[in-house]
Amino acid sequence: MTQSTVLFDDACGKCSRWAAFIDKRNPDDRLRTMGQETDEGRELLEARPLSLRDVDSVFIITEDGQWYARSAAVWRIASRMSLPWSFGALIWFVPGPIRNLFYDLYARHR
Repeated sequence: MTQSTVLFDDACGKCSRWAAFIDKRNPDDRLRTMGQETDEGRELLEARPLSLRDVDSVFIITEDGQWYARSAAVWRIASRMSLPWSFGALIWFVPGPIRNLFYDLYARHR
């Protein structure tokens, strides 16, 4: 089975709890969570696209190798989770700058 990889900040307690939340709602093993401070996580971060080099965020690397960060990662993660959590992907309808504003506000207080 092809999985998407979620890279989260495992030095952050709130982020680690979110990763555990994702793991419990991961039907058919569609998502693999990985801490950014693990050896494999660091290796993946080194290979991220140049446009994301200075981004401090949760990331998802999709099944086809595409990288997404911030709110774009969040709605893609939600879309791969079990119901009702997959409805969180509906935030896609909110314009990206507004989604990212709320993501940044939340992330600032983690």
